[in-house]
Amino acid sequence: MQRSFQSSPPLAPTEQQPGEQAFLARDDESAPEQVSLAAERARLRQGIMHVRIRHFYCTLEEIFDPTLRGLSFVIGTGNGRPNEPGRVIDASPAAVRLGITPGMPLRRAHRIAARTRFMPASNERYQPFLQKLRERYRAYSRIVESLALADAFIDLRGCELAFDSPVTLGERLCAEIAEMGLTAQVGIANGKAIAELAALMSRRDGRQGVLYVPPGREASFVQTLPLSMLLQLRSAGTGVPSALPELAESDGAHTSEVEVKGEQADPIAVAEMVAHLRDFGITNFSQVAGLAEEGLSRRLGRLGSWIYHVARGEDISLVIPDVPPLSQNARVRFHHPADADEACAAVRKLADYLSERLREQRLKGQSIALILWPDRPQKRETRKLVMGEDGEEMAVTTAEESMGGQMLLSRHTDDADVIAHHSLMLFAHYHKAANHYLQVQLRIGDIIAALPSYYPPAVRARGRPTRKLSR
Repeated sequence: MQRSFQSSPPLAPTEQQPGEQAFLARDDESAPEQVSLAAERARLRQGIMHVRIRHFYCTLEEIFDPTLRGLSFVIGTGNGRPNEPGRVIDASPAAVRLGITPGMPLRRAHRIAARTRFMPASNERYQPFLQKLRERYRAYSRIVESLALADAFIDLRGCELAFDSPVTLGERLCAEIAEMGLTAQVGIANGKAIAELAALMSRRDGRQGVLYVPPGREASFVQTLPLSMLLQLRSAGTGVPSALPELAESDGAHTSEVEVKGEQADPIAVAEMVAHLRDFGITNFSQVAGLAEEGLSRRLGRLGSWIYHVARGEDISLVIPDVPPLSQNARVRFHHPADADEACAAVRKLADYLSERLREQRLKGQSIALILWPDRPQKRETRKLVMGEDGEEMAVTTAEESMGGQMLLSRHTDDADVIAHHSLMLFAHYHKAANHYLQVQLRIGDIIAALPSYYPPAVRARGRPTRKLSR
C-alpha cells in the first residue's frame, strides 16, 4: 500500500490525550519530557484528512439490489426521470465511463446514454449508513466538517487516538469504511484544498486509497497536477489571508464573529477561472506558480490570489466544525483530599486545558461553571433524594454531594487567563475554611464558533482587463 507522497521513517506512538472524565495532571514528569512529548504530539497530529466516498449512492443501491452491479445507472433528484427537470446526484462507474457526471442535467445524461437506467434517491434507506459514517468520523477527531453526500474534513489536531503516523490513521479509517461495503479515498495535508487534491490522487499510480503530503512537500505535489483537477473539488476552502475582506469593505450587516459555512469557493467561478487561464495557455499549477500574484489578483480577483497560494503549497484553510458543542468539560480527581492550594492549581490547569481545546476547535464560550466535591466526614452516613439529569429522583449520600456555581461573562472568550481568573473567583466564593476536595470540574458553556467570516467573490466578478498575465 502506498504510504505517502514522500517516504518517511516510522514515528514513535504518542500517549492518548486526556478525555473529559480523566484529565489528570502529572506532577512527576520533568519539564523537558513534557516539552518533548508536546512537540512529538504536535508533529504527529498536524494536518487535515479529507475523506471522499466513491459512488456513495450507487454503491448503496448495489448493496440493496445486487443485480445492479456492473450496470450503467444514475441516481437523480426528484423522481429521477430523464423527462423531468432534475440533475444527476450520483452515477455508477459504468455510467461515468459513458460520459455522465454528477451535477449534469438528467435530460442531457439521457441524450448521452439513452439505455442508462434512471432511479430516484432512497434517502430514508441511506440515513443509517450516513449515521454510521458520521460516527466513524467523530471517533477520529472532535473537529469534523461534514460535506455533501458522505464526505468530510477531519482535523487531526482534535484526534485523541494513539497512532504512529497520519498514514496509518487513514488506512485504519479506510479499512473501517470498507467493512461497510463502501470505498473511501483519503488525502492528508496541511490545508483543505491540498488534502482534497491528495484524495483525488489517492487511487492512481498503484496507490490504494491513502495519500499523505508531508509538511514542506505541498508545493512539489501540487505543481505536478493539471488545473483541471480544480473542477473535481467539491468543498475546498479558500481561506487565505488575501481572500478575507478588509475592515473597510465590510458593512454593518457583517460584523458578527460567528462563522457561517461560507468558506467554499463558487464552483462556477472556479470553472470560469480554469477556462480563462486555459485561454492564456496555462493548464497546470506549475505555470501558475511562476506568475505574479498581483497580476492574478488583478485579473481574477480573490480566486486569483487563492490559486496562486495553492500552487505554491500555501493552503491555510480551516476545518469548520459541524455544530458547536453545548459545552466543554474537564475534571480532576485527586488521589487524596486536596487543600485549597491544590484545588486552585487544579482549576488553573483545567482552564489551560479547556482553553487549548476551544482554540483548536475555533470555539469560544461565555459561561463558566465550577463544581467542587468536598471531602465530608463519614461519621454518620445520610441519604437524600435529588433530581437527576433525566428528571428522575435518585438517592445520594452526603459524600457524593457537590457544590459550585456559574458565571456569565460579558463576551465570548477562549483566553486561558480570563477563564482561570473567573474560575478562581468562583472558587473563592464557594470555598470554606478547612475544606478539602476530592475532585474539581470546570465547564465552559454557551459556545459559538468564532472564525472571521469569509464572503465568496461574485461569480462574474472581474477586475480591470489586461492583455496578458505578467510573469
